[in-house]
Amino acid sequence: MKISTVFKTNFPFVPSRFPIFYGWVIVVVTTFGIMSSIPGQTMGVGVYTDFLIQSTHLSRMQISMAYMTGTILSSLLLPLAGRYYDLLGARIMIVFAGIGLGFSLLLFSQASTLIQLLQSIFPGLSNLSSELFVMTVIFLLLRQFGQGIMAMVSRNTLAKWFERRRGLVSGISGIFVAFSFSGAPLFMNIFIEDYGNSGSMVRMAIIFGFGMAFVGWLFFRDNPEDCGLLMDGKIISPVETANLPVEPEVTLKEALRTYNFWIFCLGLCSAALIVTGLTFHISSIGALAGLSRMEAYELFLPMSVISVISHFIAGWASDRMPLKYLLMILLVGLAVGSLGILNLESIWYRLMLVVGFGVQGGVWGCLTVVAWPRFYGRKHLGAISGAFMGAQVFASAIGPALFGMSESFNGDYSTAAWISVALNLLLLLGATRAVSYYRPLSESKL
Repeated sequence: MKISTVFKTNFPFVPSRFPIFYGWVIVVVTTFGIMSSIPGQTMGVGVYTDFLIQSTHLSRMQISMAYMTGTILSSLLLPLAGRYYDLLGARIMIVFAGIGLGFSLLLFSQASTLIQLLQSIFPGLSNLSSELFVMTVIFLLLRQFGQGIMAMVSRNTLAKWFERRRGLVSGISGIFVAFSFSGAPLFMNIFIEDYGNSGSMVRMAIIFGFGMAFVGWLFFRDNPEDCGLLMDGKIISPVETANLPVEPEVTLKEALRTYNFWIFCLGLCSAALIVTGLTFHISSIGALAGLSRMEAYELFLPMSVISVISHFIAGWASDRMPLKYLLMILLVGLAVGSLGILNLESIWYRLMLVVGFGVQGGVWGCLTVVAWPRFYGRKHLGAISGAFMGAQVFASAIGPALFGMSESFNGDYSTAAWISVALNLLLLLGATRAVSYYRPLSESKL
């Protein structure tokens, strides 16, 4: 039996036996899948920045450059992963992502050992070169399997199982996703204090990597139609099928020629750039403002509460209003949050940072689920979201380097903050021209 047949079978669970219930199973497992990508996200990697500086003897700027290089390499591979998602389906890809993430975290836990091993194999290699090479490869793997494939497959699977209630289930999922993403730096810092660097990574490999691969094999299904169902938990019947609206089947090439793809992609990528820069250097940003490491990470806790609320509201609103207004709210939140970086000594600036980034975090999570299937349909969702994920990961690679250069050249992060404000105000102007639905190029004036 072919491996694709083994993975695509409904064993051990047959969704059509309990159609309404299984839709919520998909919500639960895809939410856990998105949360499992945290170790490969910047908020997961950034918590280890100070420890990496101590153990590898690389400077903050050198760590940032290795992170940027590994992330850029990952972004080049993600469009291919999106095409394989369309070809192989969610079940195979989530198992692949889980095993890959688990393996990457185990390598991360042994970074110092790997550097020493490389130096023993190639004695002529300088310490700096071996350290940069090992960290770049580890960052490449973490970003590819965590932030990239794991998150993409989970979001796409959730979007494929719902249509009329897509925004609602995105909002419900976002309650947990937004809280976990915003609160991850604080909770992971506590995790490190309890189990140490290597111990915490090994435990995350077991839970979020190999554990998610097993959960994905049990419960993930690619399309409801493959299981005898329609979207939103309905059973296929001749009457239901005849009354279904025509769903767009836009290819990646066609999507790339639309204004909507680029303005939404750039807006969401702007969030990735800025938030990764902030998260990666948050302890340093806080130290310049006189905050302890724990006080700096505690900023993410109220931010997570706001993200939870904004994600749920955005999910509810996305079923009832044009998505461009949510994009505009996201961009305003990014601009306000970036202004907060300028003077964290002030409680008012800290409030701007928490509220601004909290609001955008919730809206961002909603738009990454609902925007692409809303505009372009499900048939080529993997290829389209893969192209977006590649661009997003590329943007997230620039963020830590941009913030790191700002600190290296000026001694603070004000330059990066002002660049972030200007970028989002420019994108805000462009978002006013977005349309509410897919419009073929021949019919579009945009």
